[in-house]
Amino acid sequence: MTSVPTNGHPARPTPPPSAGHRWAAIALTIGMAALAVTVQWGVVTTKLDHVERRLDELIVEARSLRAEYQAIERRVSYLEGRFIGGAKGP
Repeated sequence: MTSVPTNGHPARPTPPPSAGHRWAAIALTIGMAALAVTVQWGVVTTKLDHVERRLDELIVEARSLRAEYQAIERRVSYLEGRFIGGAKGP
């Protein structure tokens, strides 16, 4: 590494980072990654909760529609019975 003089004095070369700095950087990186994973897990969990709630609403709505459809089928069946029974005569 060459030193560039500043103000007539030679610049000191930058010493290589020590092992302690490297381990601190690794620990900081691991900590930040763990924090990011934790935050992302929270976001995913929240979205899944919303999806689960919406699916529950859709299931309730489907059951309601099925009950309504069955009621309509019963009415149509009753009317068909009266119509066919009335056409044949007693």
